[in-house]
Amino acid sequence: MTEIVWRLVPGGPFSMGSDVRAAWPAEPDETPERDLHVAPYRLSRTPVTNAQYLAYVEATGAPAPGCFDGGSIPPGEADVPVTYVTFAEAVAFCAWAGVRLPTEIEWEAAARGGDDRLWPWGDLPPTAAHARFAAGIGRPGPVGRHLAGASVDGVLDLSGNVMEWVAESHAPYDDDTTVRVVRGGAYVDGPNELRTSYRRPQHPGARDHYIGFRVAADATDNPAAGFDWVDLPGGAVRIGRAATTSHGPAAADELPQHAVDVAPFEISETLVTNAQYAVFVEATGTTPPPHWSGQRPPAWLEQHPVTFVDWFDAQAFCTWADGRLPTEAEWEKAARGTDTRRFPWGDAPTTANAHVGLGAKAGTTASVGSHPEGASPYGVSDLAGNVWEWVASAYAPYPYRPDDGREDPTGTPERVLRGGSFASPTLDYARCAMRSRSRPARRQAHIGFRIARGANT
Repeated sequence: MTEIVWRLVPGGPFSMGSDVRAAWPAEPDETPERDLHVAPYRLSRTPVTNAQYLAYVEATGAPAPGCFDGGSIPPGEADVPVTYVTFAEAVAFCAWAGVRLPTEIEWEAAARGGDDRLWPWGDLPPTAAHARFAAGIGRPGPVGRHLAGASVDGVLDLSGNVMEWVAESHAPYDDDTTVRVVRGGAYVDGPNELRTSYRRPQHPGARDHYIGFRVAADATDNPAAGFDWVDLPGGAVRIGRAATTSHGPAAADELPQHAVDVAPFEISETLVTNAQYAVFVEATGTTPPPHWSGQRPPAWLEQHPVTFVDWFDAQAFCTWADGRLPTEAEWEKAARGTDTRRFPWGDAPTTANAHVGLGAKAGTTASVGSHPEGASPYGVSDLAGNVWEWVASAYAPYPYRPDDGREDPTGTPERVLRGGSFASPTLDYARCAMRSRSRPARRQAHIGFRIARGANT
């Protein structure tokens, strides 16, 4: 089966339902508004796709859904949400995949992100950048295309495209019935139906091109389930920079440019976020970063990269998450691919592709993945800008050799930082070959990290 990409929803308090006095009047079945607490859990980043459902059909002999043509996915629609599935068929898929439908509480908690927001992205009404909605007669579109509509925890497509089955029956919050619930609105609906608290009753036997589903799972002891992993192939990568290029002379510590053989590995698509670090803090009793408000980060900061973490903090998180910091050679492999490009996206100094140049006084971090056009050839984001990234390697002159002691995790030599940050004065600091270094005890507002692990871990 095409792998399910998970988002970890850290849980905590949230307000479910709507207040009848709100700017958007509540439907009767959304009241009364009530304060709840939800335990951490995992939610699929997008609804289940045609490609994922096809794997189930082929493995079990289950009937193909009505959105298929003659039992096959229509051309170009592998990444479109599967539709024409009843509630029981969605439950059967979940049983086969070892997952479950989210509860209605979990669905709304993920959409609201811990506050009273009207839509997953906030209180501004939806636009075409946020969701597929008000599209008239037609069909749903591919999943994952509306990044501006992401929830606090990075869950996509909670509003629009297709409505989603959830586990419970539809009822006032103090009653019971066999009629089920669908959530989130569909591509034909307007802004009201896309609200986080909007509920719609649906007979469990219904099959419709407006209705799909996403899946959930309990939070596991291995928090690596909360990361989107990118597979990096092994092979040689040229690190460093040529002595003289059209872009000017190289820094002394970027010389000589040389080839390093890297084994296959995986690296997180984004930087480690405050929300992900909060799970670590809660599970281990680690002291939270000093800029948080208590044991958790402010809601607006949850999807920003965690900062004010030293190299030892980053190492501890990675060990707890069954991963490690990337080596300096692995980091540059993830940024450059197989060529010697200047930036992760290519050679053009495009300032819009990186969160750089804001200055240390006025600048701040941005949500991870905010510059998708700046991703590397492998689809790894934020390798240029946002925050400098701790890597495992001790700082030492080139050529890089993994057996010369620089990958020894003991001792306190200066460690390498890569990628530049929002505080860096120019885009030149965000080049693939740029190296910085600091004592491992350093903590700052512009330093974070990402996690790596061996292939097929």
